[in-house]
Amino acid sequence: MTDLILYFSFISLVFTLVLTFYYFIKLFKHKIWIKKVFYSKDENILKDNESKVDFDMKLTQAGLSKSEFNQIVFLSIFAGISLAGLPFFLNLNLFFEVMIFLIAFFIALVMPFLYLDEQKKARIKRIERDLAIFIDLLIIILEGGGGLHNAIDQVTQEASDVIGKDLLDESRKFKYEFITYGSDIAYNNLILRTDSEAIATIVGFMKLSQETGIGVKTIFENQSNEIKESDMLNLEKKASLINIAITFTMFIFILPAIIAMITFPIAAGALMNFNF
Repeated sequence: MTDLILYFSFISLVFTLVLTFYYFIKLFKHKIWIKKVFYSKDENILKDNESKVDFDMKLTQAGLSKSEFNQIVFLSIFAGISLAGLPFFLNLNLFFEVMIFLIAFFIALVMPFLYLDEQKKARIKRIERDLAIFIDLLIIILEGGGGLHNAIDQVTQEASDVIGKDLLDESRKFKYEFITYGSDIAYNNLILRTDSEAIATIVGFMKLSQETGIGVKTIFENQSNEIKESDMLNLEKKASLINIAITFTMFIFILPAIIAMITFPIAAGALMNFNF
């Protein structure tokens, strides 16, 4: 009981120290930046800016803000340090102590970036899942005589019930950049922000449409059909794997139970006869 009280006191102390450290980092961050500007070489500043831009793009691709990522880092460090302090309050052998320290190190330093990568993959899946519906709605408006910009506006404003937030946000940004900065910048930024192969394919066909004069409606129809065929193929694969999973489950859980129901009564009867 005393060890548990000491451990929870240790966790509280760690939480206070990590929170204080995080607060001072936020407080003096602008001072560190000013010092770099006035006392660093120009090429070092450019390298820092490039790395910052790359990291900001990773956050955008994951759909996270800097504050959200900082909170994940804070929680990971707190969890790692708290776990690393556990062997000091428990009587464990050397192997388990080393394993706990390794797991704590992994949680504190690696977990935030794994979380960032998983969020990026999840965002790509959400965008590609809604892409076929988004394109079909664009096609309906284009068939009614509307232009591409008008179609994007209407779908973005009125399709929030059937299309996810990620794709709608990207369509708003694309429309704004297309009007403000031109098609090339808008296309490239859309590919970078989403990091989706399906989006990159659509953008490539849209560029081809501008160069050759092919109607964008035809491109959208072909791409929508390809996405639906790909989704159907993935569903068929999942359905075929379900049969394997069911068979595996039967062999692992159900079949031993059936064998036990048959063999135990037989064994019990044999033992009774033997005793008799």
